Amino acid sequence: MIACNLAYKTSILSLSSLFILTACGGGGGSDSGGNSNIGSGSNPPPAAPAVTLSGYDSQAALSSLSAMDSLLQIGFMSQNTLVLNSTSGSTGELSCSNGGLFEQVHADNDSNGEFSDGDTVTINYRECYVASLDDVADGSVVYDIELFAEDESFTANVDISDLIIDGVINLDGVIRVKYEGETSESSLIVNTVGNVPLNFNSQKVMTFSNFEIVKQDDYQTAKYRVGVSGSINDEELGATYRISQLQGFSGYLNEYPNEGELSISTSSTDVATVTANFVENSTFFNVSYGSDTYLMQWDDAIEGAMMGVSAQLPDYIVPFRSDNFAFVTVANKPSLDKFGLSDSVTLVFSRPVESVSPPYGEFAFGANEYPYVDVPASIEINGAMVIASPERALQADKNYTLVDIEVVATNGQNEYVYLSSIQTSNEIIPAITSQSKLYRFNDTPLLNAAETTNNSNGELSFQWREASNAGVVFDNPTGAETSFNVPEETTDDLSIEVVITAPSGYSVIEGMTISYVEPMSTILSFDSPQGDYIGGGQSRFFTDADGVFNVNSYEESANYLDVSFNGNDWWNLDLAAPSDEIIGVGVYEGARRYPFQSPTSPGLSFTGSGRGCNQSSGRFEIFELSYNESGEVESLAVDFEQSCELTNPTLKGQFRYNSNMPLNPQ
Repeated sequence: MIACNLAYKTSILSLSSLFILTACGGGGGSDSGGNSNIGSGSNPPPAAPAVTLSGYDSQAALSSLSAMDSLLQIGFMSQNTLVLNSTSGSTGELSCSNGGLFEQVHADNDSNGEFSDGDTVTINYRECYVASLDDVADGSVVYDIELFAEDESFTANVDISDLIIDGVINLDGVIRVKYEGETSESSLIVNTVGNVPLNFNSQKVMTFSNFEIVKQDDYQTAKYRVGVSGSINDEELGATYRISQLQGFSGYLNEYPNEGELSISTSSTDVATVTANFVENSTFFNVSYGSDTYLMQWDDAIEGAMMGVSAQLPDYIVPFRSDNFAFVTVANKPSLDKFGLSDSVTLVFSRPVESVSPPYGEFAFGANEYPYVDVPASIEINGAMVIASPERALQADKNYTLVDIEVVATNGQNEYVYLSSIQTSNEIIPAITSQSKLYRFNDTPLLNAAETTNNSNGELSFQWREASNAGVVFDNPTGAETSFNVPEETTDDLSIEVVITAPSGYSVIEGMTISYVEPMSTILSFDSPQGDYIGGGQSRFFTDADGVFNVNSYEESANYLDVSFNGNDWWNLDLAAPSDEIIGVGVYEGARRYPFQSPTSPGLSFTGSGRGCNQSSGRFEIFELSYNESGEVESLAVDFEQSCELTNPTLKGQFRYNSNMPLNPQ
């Protein structure tokens, strides 16, 4: 039960505190009743006293702060729709977190498939919980976009006339929202366009005019600053009061402001002021009117948009202390549910950061799904931001964890952070293959991205590029498949990338290293896909500089050869023709695990580093095999493929021994 002498805020827009107080009979202006003095004949009645804030100063303070916070929430909603939204086009009805529905309709003025200048975006809500408003919304919001730069800025007129919040609140008008964001700072400006009435249960209770709210966040210092100005025509008071920011409300992110002063006035002599507190009573603001000064709780006036980060309301707001230190939020938090494969996670803290360290192991994005391959991460500190970036692309449509990190603030406080769920996007699932991972001059592999999965609308585009500096020339740089050439003098390893882009603008970058092989050299190379047990999802390349190779043939077993490599780890390759054949140049299909194959089948086994298959299937092709006078193998060139347990992903490998046979046969 709500006590009528308590200014209390519910989960409706911040302004709902106004309605509870009004319903309880709070507020009011000067008493205009009493003796009219009629009948004296010679003396006219005195003029009615002007309406003042006397007896209404606390209500005016609540309304002013609530208006500021509520209009910022509209700004947050706009930012989440236009900047943080992962879908640029129109959608059908989608589920909200509470089970309600929303639908996005994009009027694409220039038909480019993206939000851009001149477009209109309409969001239709059906009992949908909107986190920016911390409440349930019905009706539509129409965004007329004037200016738009993806992930950076927008200016839009936002028509919220048809939006009903919690079934009772309606702002009947247009709000102009301007957002500009950079890596370490952002600015959100919200203006009313003309008069914007506020209706409660279809009854007008106040009208906002000439409102402007400016919110600035600096992630390096971990501080926000908010200023507000405008006029409120208050139906309960029966008068208009002006709001002027004498000093911007400022504080640390997710904390109550520790500085700031606001003036509320009906005239130059009728003025109430609202001021923030430093440490003592920092959960309260001061209201001063005439000779009276008293405390009111910030929570009674605001939901927290003024100290929120990246268009997110705080989960909780803490009192200001100079030695506070806490993890505040993830910048662009919605992106964690549809994370780009090479995106960075930006953690925002409430004070600048001194150092970051892993309590154990290394910085990494840890895979929460089989095959549990962690991706190393690099860490950057930028003021109060800690930015974690994968050192290679994450896998698409997989769930990761940012492993524990210990963060120490410049004030000596520390905090442990663990992000349990990062879901990578499935819009594009890249599948990039190379004929081999080896090359020589005039012997380069075919590259193919045609098997990439496209879960977006429209066709994917491709752009092949070299990340090294060897002078690679692609035959078809924008095709799904391409070959390439290198200058004759090139002997360095090549770093090749392909950028795959969906019509929405979302793109992924998939890279590979292609190693140079000297003519007539001895090498072992294999490419293991995720899910292959033997290679562990890695690509490996060994030369005789990495260890010792041995190739053995046996007079009593003319159908069999074996290859071994011993270095920091060891690998064995067994090759067998059917038992009644002499092994030689040719293709051997349907190979089973050596030495357990049938006498009529080829045998193949590739093992290493303590790993082997129980069963396997595969094939191999011998391109060159020669012997010296002693019957020892003089040269050998073989490509092989092996699938453990018959159905696991296929490992592909190559072995060259004193051979100059092509690495990439055409």
